[in-house]
Amino acid sequence: MKTYILLKIALLFTAISLLQSCTDDFEKINTNPAGVEQVSDASYFFAKMVDKGIYDNFQRTVNLYSHFYAQYFANCVDGYSSPQYGYVDDWIGRQWNAFYVGRYKEYENIKAMTADNEATTNMFNMTEIYMVYLWIRMADYRGDLPYFDMTPGEVKSYDRQEDIYPDLLRRLAAATDALTNDDSQSAFTQGFDLLYDGDVDKWRKFGNSLRLRIAMRLVNIDPALAKEHVEDAIADGVMESNADVAKVGQDPVGWYDYLDKIVTQWSNARISNTFTDYLNNESDVLDPRAPLWLTEFEEGYEGVANGYSTPSTSDPDFREKSAINASASGYQDFVEGNMSEAIMFYAEVLFLRSEAALRGWNAGGSYDDLYKQGIRASMEYVGVTDQALINDYIDGLKVNIGSLSSDEAKLKQLITQKWIANFPNGIEGWADFRRTDYPDLTLPVDGVSSSATVAPQTYVKRIRYPDNEHNTNSESLPEGMRTPGDDRMDIRLWWDTADTKTKNGGLMNSNF
Repeated sequence: MKTYILLKIALLFTAISLLQSCTDDFEKINTNPAGVEQVSDASYFFAKMVDKGIYDNFQRTVNLYSHFYAQYFANCVDGYSSPQYGYVDDWIGRQWNAFYVGRYKEYENIKAMTADNEATTNMFNMTEIYMVYLWIRMADYRGDLPYFDMTPGEVKSYDRQEDIYPDLLRRLAAATDALTNDDSQSAFTQGFDLLYDGDVDKWRKFGNSLRLRIAMRLVNIDPALAKEHVEDAIADGVMESNADVAKVGQDPVGWYDYLDKIVTQWSNARISNTFTDYLNNESDVLDPRAPLWLTEFEEGYEGVANGYSTPSTSDPDFREKSAINASASGYQDFVEGNMSEAIMFYAEVLFLRSEAALRGWNAGGSYDDLYKQGIRASMEYVGVTDQALINDYIDGLKVNIGSLSSDEAKLKQLITQKWIANFPNGIEGWADFRRTDYPDLTLPVDGVSSSATVAPQTYVKRIRYPDNEHNTNSESLPEGMRTPGDDRMDIRLWWDTADTKTKNGGLMNSNF
């Protein structure tokens, strides 16, 4: 079914592209594509928006940046600068155009077809929830963005993060509240909802869970607003089991530059040794997820160090070290021919609730219980069926969260386990590291690239704006970032208040 759907979508948009002029110029973003009015079913736009929102230029925009920055993966190609914090516009710059020229137009077309029709309330609000997810990816990468005034054909001004994030929370609350189980509602054509196939209850739980994630971004910068949305989202209903996981599967016969190709077929990356070290050493027993996630290296799990400029000479065995296990039948997301990218795990929701409980908020349980539930949910989702293995891992954890004396130490252990469970969601892993400074990651072993705008011995904090913005819209860029040299990648986002350069004994003091 999905192959047929995506073929129809491809043919449709090929025809549309013949009637419209494509451009990379930001001034022309959101001009109405000629001929789109002839498409009467919003399902076509929605399926493309969901699929391309995840997989478009995946290697260039996700693996070469957030996957490396979160240290789930490490580079295996000589001369790549992104592992050493270099900016390559031909890679990550594509994300900007894919979003503003592609996904935002699809959103606007769906909105025009559904927003003012009571019979298509659900279609619009599902689109709204997914669009907020795409917005937060963009904001978490770069910071200030053109957001509020998206008038077609006009040069776009930039809006502040402190204004964007609260509005995204507002939109999520409104969209989830507006979802209805009324059987008279129109729905996306069967199979065109690539996320939940029209299940309204799952969309509602995803919307609330996403609001929980975004609200927790703000705990160090606006704790009152964070608490309000966290407690409201949990009370309204977040994910309840692994059946609620939000993920987008690939077409089994389609082509994607996804992990099976990047890591296994092309050997462009391997698992980071930061990640394998945690799998090997976090507990007295080997993490039982390791054989379901990874291939072995010399009868064990060993990755590649992050930040080599020439891995072929620095680590001659790098191509033999641990890769993803694309044939592990127990882990449904890595089954060969059935790969999928998770947007949000149920385990993440449990860890978010655990952190909220640690802060004294109403999270529907204690931080310790929710923390252990998060570990268990991750194990079960990955395919660990032996409960004794799960219990041995939890009982053997070298840091007992319940015995720790400070909330800061508890948070470090909680985020470390959350980071493991979020594999391979590098976008989220990197965001958590910037927000909390946990877990303990490493600086590039060969130092930062000569082309990087990140100070030595400092972690990368954001992605700079694309060259086209500097060339055509520099006067609109945030003050102090209007040249490529000033648009530095060690400038913190608004919600990133912790200072990785002054850790004391591995702990921060700024998270509480």
